[in-house]
Amino acid sequence: MGTWGAGNFDSDGALDYLGDHIDSLVEKINECFEAGAGLEEEGESELMPTVELLVILAEQCPAAPPKPEEVKTWKKRYLKTYDSEIDDLDPQEGFKEERRAVIEQTFDRLINKAAAFYDRTK
Repeated sequence: MGTWGAGNFDSDGALDYLGDHIDSLVEKINECFEAGAGLEEEGESELMPTVELLVILAEQCPAAPPKPEEVKTWKKRYLKTYDSEIDDLDPQEGFKEERRAVIEQTFDRLINKAAAFYDRTK
């Protein structure tokens, strides 16, 4: 295992450790989708917070995020669920649009970080 700097993620072992955590977060997202990931179930309480955790790791750490294509698929699938279920929850005026924008921005941040990461590693 190599070490190339004094930083907390400047070694093969640290990046492997971080990669394992990223893999488990990706697995959690996929499990949520397999379980249906409705807004009142895993969608808002687990799936979206897990996507945000991936964003934070992608922004702060040098490990490989999920591929942009995978994140785009998640985004499309979750927004479809959101759009089909949100009205049934009778949200307060303005919440529906505001929350949808946050969901889109969260996925877009991860897509952009993933695209930049994989463009850099080509």
